[in-house]
Amino acid sequence: MEIPSPYQSPQSHMTPQPPPGLPDVMVREPGAIKTFGVIHLIMAGYGIIMGLFSLLSTLFFQNFSKSFVTPSSSSGPSSTEQDLAMMNYMSDLQLYTYISIAFTLLLAAMLIIAGIGLLKGREKGRVMSIRYAWTSIATKLIALIYTVVVVMPATKRMTDTMYQGMPGGMSNTMGSIMQYSQVFGILITFAYPILVLVMMKGEKVKEYLAGR
Repeated sequence: MEIPSPYQSPQSHMTPQPPPGLPDVMVREPGAIKTFGVIHLIMAGYGIIMGLFSLLSTLFFQNFSKSFVTPSSSSGPSSTEQDLAMMNYMSDLQLYTYISIAFTLLLAAMLIIAGIGLLKGREKGRVMSIRYAWTSIATKLIALIYTVVVVMPATKRMTDTMYQGMPGGMSNTMGSIMQYSQVFGILITFAYPILVLVMMKGEKVKEYLAGR
């Protein structure tokens, strides 16, 4: 049996202690990390599908416009006038549509990178999520302004032709619904990037991923 040396302190024979500052328990991963990682990928897939649909609609707008044309009546516009109004409307918004598609695909790519990063528990996933949020908010603000200044007047010109002759002021009602639904649709899209910004800047998520 080994005899303790009288020159050694009693502490030298105790069980080795963990380094100072080491946490007693493992830090639990916040549920928001994996949750937003999955939602990011779902939103990216949806964005890609909608972007491709918008692209096809723009490229083949002449064929699509015919589906919106209603049978002409004695008091309403002719089929030719309706078709021309729809074609002019699509032509007025063609550049805006192409730019919107490009930014939609860009945001989808950012979401894919951010989503994969979050699922792997990487800090770069949180950073990319914040970059996506700010980029998305900025593009939506520009889209909102452009919609009010350009898209709504173009929509009014189209609906004035498409719905003229409708009884009881229905023409103005239908035109207003189409115009303001475009603004409302853009306002709804602000919800997700704002939520991402709030969650990814949260202390728990930030501290956990920074420690990784």
